[in-house]
Amino acid sequence: MNRAKTKLAEGGALLSVNPGGTALPVVDAAAKAGADVLFIDCERSAVSVEGAYAMARAARAAGLVSVLRSHSRETADLVRYFDCGVDGIVLPQVETAKQAADLVAVARYATRGREAELLLIPQIETVAAVEALDEILAVPGVDLFLIGPNDLAHSMGFLGDTSRPELIRTVDDVAARIRAAGLRFGLPVNAANIGAWTGKGAQFLFTTLEQLLGLGVATLKKGSA
Repeated sequence: MNRAKTKLAEGGALLSVNPGGTALPVVDAAAKAGADVLFIDCERSAVSVEGAYAMARAARAAGLVSVLRSHSRETADLVRYFDCGVDGIVLPQVETAKQAADLVAVARYATRGREAELLLIPQIETVAAVEALDEILAVPGVDLFLIGPNDLAHSMGFLGDTSRPELIRTVDDVAARIRAAGLRFGLPVNAANIGAWTGKGAQFLFTTLEQLLGLGVATLKKGSA
């Protein structure tokens, strides 16, 4: 965990892989491939508390940092996830400074004052979050912000269409404002845009096993044609 925090502080990027569920064999494979972070997704996949516990320990054994996206902002749920031994929490749908501050407060409570050792990551993915961004960015104790273009596109009325110019401008603006505040950000990336986003200062680079498999299979099929 300290290596990850040091890497961020030095301006480096963390590559985070979401296996899409409780998939223990993926953990070692992700580590061997050079990933930095195992993204345990309890919001958009069927990962139970027991599954999160197992994945967090497998990540630690493999030398990966484990970051878990909670399915809710409820204190009891967050405490249970912290008790699983994860190295960080992504809090979805953060729209107010209080919600971001509550994440820091719950981390302090659940870890008995060791919150500074964790990655605490509010997710910016709604119009309301963009409107309240300056207040959210002022909350102390947050390590970085994860921008969610897909959900933001839904919130803007674009049904998840991340190619809309309005959405692209908004994501660029959010990223620039985070950087201008002297803070860090991350977002989903792919092979086509990862260079552009690291050039803009993105430090938490998020991808999924589904996307990586799709890219690998497409490359193999193209080579066999």
